[in-house]
Amino acid sequence: MSARIIPFDYHGQVVTFNADGWINATVAAARFGKVPNEWLRLSSTDEYLKKLASRMAESNTGKSRITLMTTRRGNTANSGTWLHPKLAVKFARWLSVDFEIWCDEQIDALVRGDQASWQQARQQSAVGYRGLCEALAIAHEESGKTPQRHHFINEAITGQFAGRNRDELTAHELLLVTLIEIRDVLLIGQGKDFAARKASLLRYVQSLTAKHLRSSEAYPARGQSK
Repeated sequence: MSARIIPFDYHGQVVTFNADGWINATVAAARFGKVPNEWLRLSSTDEYLKKLASRMAESNTGKSRITLMTTRRGNTANSGTWLHPKLAVKFARWLSVDFEIWCDEQIDALVRGDQASWQQARQQSAVGYRGLCEALAIAHEESGKTPQRHHFINEAITGQFAGRNRDELTAHELLLVTLIEIRDVLLIGQGKDFAARKASLLRYVQSLTAKHLRSSEAYPARGQSK
């Protein structure tokens, strides 16, 4: 199962998937006051799981065993019961028909989405982050200070000036982070202190967000009218 966790907004509440289309059933069920085990205990679910596993095993001869469900413990974004995309929509139907349709749309976008563009954006953000770290190191050394890890973490700008796992960001968010870090390097080169850079970067974030919104309005998603 992919490690990259992607949060989606469903009527103001977060539902988490991963890049391969798996759904965090624990998080999703909680939105409806339920738990995954209630669905898993149903005789209809048990029958479906057995037949699906058998069907997938037939088409996967000679390959590694296919996992349809996994549970991760702890208190992280990975915690909970995760369901394979082939189970996710059927599980979502048990919660709500509207939620089933919405989940089908999100999974389709994830599975059919252009992962190459995300990988490219992720690589660009890594380069931008390294450049920012080097700029900070030079600035701290010139001021007679020894750069510490927290200096770099504090500069990991995500729009809220807080640390966040970049593997969880979308391609658009990664691009935004990269642009902000490039601007931050320029501000460091101008000798701006952290307060001045933060104020300038906040204005820059607002500007980039406004441009993105205008672009989205000018070019609505396929299938949507303006």
